[in-house]
Amino acid sequence: MTLAPYMIVMGSAAFIVFYVSRDKRNLREAALAILITAVWVACSGIYSYKSANLAILGFNLFPFFSWIAGLLLLRAAYKRLGQYKYLKAVILYLFILLTAEYLGYHLLGIQLDSDHPGLFGLPLLHAPRYAQMYYLSMGPIFLLIFKLLDKKEEAINADGRTL
Repeated sequence: MTLAPYMIVMGSAAFIVFYVSRDKRNLREAALAILITAVWVACSGIYSYKSANLAILGFNLFPFFSWIAGLLLLRAAYKRLGQYKYLKAVILYLFILLTAEYLGYHLLGIQLDSDHPGLFGLPLLHAPRYAQMYYLSMGPIFLLIFKLLDKKEEAINADGRTL
């Protein structure tokens, strides 16, 4: 049994607490990441691993904490990227996601208890097609939600109203 999932859960949880404690405005980002991730992990039905399964009442904590931390890390990077930040953030997200999936699967042995083919025949993202599409699109969608919320907040503040 590999210790990697346990270490990733602890590191992810610590990052989430750190991220939220830095600025109270980060709480809405964390709340949305938690909601999206909880629904995905609970409803997707894919999270049973060949090695360690950190689950409470069948709810797997490894993908739950990993996804939340990943989305919040993406949002933190997005805020600092400057011009063309959405495009840069999406490219960064896809690079980190695919690299983490490859290393997790091949180096750390974190593998779903299934025999799904890899994404486009490549040795990564061994999951059902719907899960592959979720993985590739969730980061950009998460950023778009906050891009729209930020624009709405800017418009409200420009009118002199408060939220």
